[in-house]
Amino acid sequence: MTYESKNRIELGRIVEVKLRNKLVNGIIISQCEKPEFKCEKIEMESEDIFDEKYLQIFRFISSYYLCSFGEATGIFTAVKKLKQTQDFKIDCNLELSGKQMEAFEFLKNRKRALLFGDTGSGKSEIYMKLLEETINDGKTAIFLMPEISLTPQMQKRLKAKFGDLVAIWHSKITKKIKLQILESISKGEVKILAGARSALFLQMPDLGLIIVDEEHDDSYKASSRPRYHARDVALYMGDILNAKVVLGSATPSLTSYHKFPTFRLKETYFKTEKSIIFIKDENVIADRVFYELENVLNQNLQAIVFLPTRANYKYLTCMDCGKFVECPFCSVGMSIHKEKNALRCHYCNYIQRIPKECPFCKSQNLRSNRIGTAQVVEELYEKFPDKRFAKFDRDEITTQSKLKKVLKEFNDKKIDVLVGTQMLSKGHDYLDVKLGVVFAIDTILAQADFRAREKAMSLLLQVAGRSGRKGEGKVLVMTNNEEFFSHYMDDYERFLEDELRYRRGLYPPYKKLMKFLISHKSKQKALEILQKLQDCLGYVKDVEIVGFGEAPIAKIAGKYRFQVLLRSDSAKALIQIAHKCRLKDCEVDIDPVQFS
Repeated sequence: MTYESKNRIELGRIVEVKLRNKLVNGIIISQCEKPEFKCEKIEMESEDIFDEKYLQIFRFISSYYLCSFGEATGIFTAVKKLKQTQDFKIDCNLELSGKQMEAFEFLKNRKRALLFGDTGSGKSEIYMKLLEETINDGKTAIFLMPEISLTPQMQKRLKAKFGDLVAIWHSKITKKIKLQILESISKGEVKILAGARSALFLQMPDLGLIIVDEEHDDSYKASSRPRYHARDVALYMGDILNAKVVLGSATPSLTSYHKFPTFRLKETYFKTEKSIIFIKDENVIADRVFYELENVLNQNLQAIVFLPTRANYKYLTCMDCGKFVECPFCSVGMSIHKEKNALRCHYCNYIQRIPKECPFCKSQNLRSNRIGTAQVVEELYEKFPDKRFAKFDRDEITTQSKLKKVLKEFNDKKIDVLVGTQMLSKGHDYLDVKLGVVFAIDTILAQADFRAREKAMSLLLQVAGRSGRKGEGKVLVMTNNEEFFSHYMDDYERFLEDELRYRRGLYPPYKKLMKFLISHKSKQKALEILQKLQDCLGYVKDVEIVGFGEAPIAKIAGKYRFQVLLRSDSAKALIQIAHKCRLKDCEVDIDPVQFS
């Protein structure tokens, strides 16, 4: 469709137009000579407008992440032009240590840099100082956190230092509050926008700083089109908008560590002594775990317990034929939820009763394995009936209010032990935790993923860092790979250097990857698409086919899945081949982070 207006409309202006008899929003991206055929009228101009630099950002996302221009613009939110400017001069009364001041000066003097700081080293205080300086320079800032689970405590810190200059933005806030925030930004009243990855896509005027905290976290990568990585988009936006970009993590991604100037911050705010104890993993709660928990609980101290699995157990396996009960729509074993007497698929949410016999051989010799959070809580209650335990996973923490409630109760010592999944590692401060227990870390290490070592090591250190923030602490690690983990527990930097040597010439950061994912309800149709894709790829200069075939999880929600993984020295070569081989029911993912 082509649209016209009698008025000259600025580029980037949001307008309302008719499309298939419906009024929809559009963005003015270019002007042209009026064609000879009849054009549709632009119904209305909005006060909202994107700066022209944002049009360049839209084009980058559309081109690099292989989505339509409309999909690229759809993730952004425009604001009205500033009605008035308000200059603020603030003093947060921050006293940084000598090492923190070194880090601050290092970051201040670079357009993009990585703050590699151990848990408890004071990264947050350095962020606050950078935010303070940005505001005093008349600029605004965006503070990204990997997901909503990080916002309650950071919101409290930011509000304490910056008051109403801070707004929190994420997908769960109401439309009314979003409109209030947009109005406050347009008036110049909000100087810091903090939140999950969607906060990056709200147009902040005079943007001077983007902080990406926990930059290693995979939740910065979108799982649907446009399949952007918020960290990488932030770096591009920093270049275009002339804003400083600071990445931060206790366990930075290998790519960021390799690519960017890095300040290593090792000192911790509190003096701690932490012992790491490795125990052979046998998929049960070891006697040593009960012993250490009893010691901690008898002193009225707290503990956290990490597992990668929710529910009671991950699999229900027949001990006669060896098969496990699969979801009928996904090629995965279902999880046991005993409180509901149900098996549940955590991919498509299909639920069925727990069977009494094997659906394949009719044997009643069924056994559950791979212990989950609900089962651990159940067994801990049996052992310590007078203590208080709580789950901290996606089954339990379904809303922002539940998250705040559980964290508050834990820090108020109304909960003795928190049992959870990766949520436990997400940067929360657990003030009086003296014991951390890590189950089944080997399941992360065994994933079919070139980043498996990095993900397992990072996760273990993140969870371990939550124990013993003050004084003494212990971490019990259930693993059959003690030799690997123990080698790097005290030196993640050494792990990164070793991993760089391992990946050289094969994987990122030295190579670029792209994945084609085929998904169809008909297995035959999916195979036909795979064949078409192979024919299209043929021999391509500068691009290598790493592998192709059935996806590790071959079926999800009734759709059969196949994938092709490509690598190259050049992102441009990958993008060119992706444009050449666009097929229906075939998604393209540049810089993928998930391979299952």
